[in-house]
Amino acid sequence: MSSKCTECSGVLIFDDRSGLVCTSCGLIHETEELMPSCPSPSKQRLGSTIAKKFYVFKDAEERSLPEHLQLKFDRLKELQDSFYRGSYLDLFRLYKDLEYIGDFLILSDEVLDRCKAIFEDFISKVRNPYNNYALLLAVCLLIASRELGEKSAVKISELVEAFKMRGYSFSKKVLVRTLSYASNIVPITKKFRSCEEYVPKVVSKLRTAPYISVRIRVAGMDPDDYFNMLTKISKDLLSSISPIHRSGKNPFLLAASAVYVASTILSGQPGQCTLFTKVQYSKDVGIAEYTLRCHIRTIFEPIIAERRLTIAPSFNEATILLHRS
Repeated sequence: MSSKCTECSGVLIFDDRSGLVCTSCGLIHETEELMPSCPSPSKQRLGSTIAKKFYVFKDAEERSLPEHLQLKFDRLKELQDSFYRGSYLDLFRLYKDLEYIGDFLILSDEVLDRCKAIFEDFISKVRNPYNNYALLLAVCLLIASRELGEKSAVKISELVEAFKMRGYSFSKKVLVRTLSYASNIVPITKKFRSCEEYVPKVVSKLRTAPYISVRIRVAGMDPDDYFNMLTKISKDLLSSISPIHRSGKNPFLLAASAVYVASTILSGQPGQCTLFTKVQYSKDVGIAEYTLRCHIRTIFEPIIAERRLTIAPSFNEATILLHRS
């Protein structure tokens, strides 16, 4: 702030009634003229940034409803949202959504019927144990799919995505935790999946890729025979993995890596060539290329070295192709 008068350069003093006054000429100065303009401080949001979204209900003529009706319809909307989230039991809606989910995941009627039986057994013993019947239905579907083995090999992420498409939202972590709690109410015969059960699922994804079938025929092989042999060798490789190497590994990703190694073993036979690269295979099956290379290097290469003469007729050639690919 300047301390001199703009007219005579005299000394300025502050007066309670007038403000800044020059002691020489008596000129009164405005405070804004002498003080530099400071930028206004930016507004800062305090607390949580999550806010509830309020709806304004209107009639047919687009007029806002009175306050007491706004509160009434807001309460009804909250009840409706909780109903569609699965908080209330509606077997017709739940079973209808289950049929859509079964079609999306390509599950058989046997799996869906078993899921309904487990679900009804649950609600007969405990009434809405998790305050979410949709989550309970997802747990029952996961239990039923694991009981039937490779006939219904469904990943947890696929199950969560399928229920999300029907309007039910919960995470994979919540689903797994709820599954562990469910064993206290209903006995679960099989909590975990083995890697071998995911082999048919991986092979079925390769069957849907049209370029692979074309390359198999060009190589002079029958697609059905090739995929059957691919499944057999993949399961043989997985059966050789010790529990130490299985521990902490995603069973689906481990099965996908075994199928790729099995394809390189088959391509090592005379007159056959490699049908796909790691990049193509990773995109078609749904596995990261880094994970595929890591599994091959740390798990399957030692198995190939130990069982060089027992898995395939020309294992030496297959091992060379495995290192080159």
